[in-house]
Amino acid sequence: MGVLMDYFAATDAELAAMDLDAGPAGNNWPHVDCKGWILEVEEFAAEIGGRDPSEFGEDQPLGESADPEFEGPWTVRVNAQLAETLAGLEPAQIRGYADRFLLEEWEVERLIALAGLARSAAAQGRSLYSWSSL
Repeated sequence: MGVLMDYFAATDAELAAMDLDAGPAGNNWPHVDCKGWILEVEEFAAEIGGRDPSEFGEDQPLGESADPEFEGPWTVRVNAQLAETLAGLEPAQIRGYADRFLLEEWEVERLIALAGLARSAAAQGRSLYSWSSL
């Protein structure tokens, strides 16, 4: 099955009302399915946005996700620098990068959706989160 990875946006109150074990899909919450992408999101965002991934801060694990012995699922608040970089990526910019580096169309659509989610989160005062499970 692989690693499930979803990105979603929520306020603190919305997050508190969710069943984080079920993830955003299990809560019928809007999300971007990024199954199989673990590190690639930061790498793509940095390359497309003209940043170095080392500029991104640390993600903030929530609750038991901070415990190295915890077996998941894990929910983390995406660091502000990555969320800001994603929000600043425009579809044309993503497509130009994709053309140069021969990304698959599904990767392009996923990146465009993720950038749109980050923009919407910023505009609505929501934080960006990633949820993952084995």
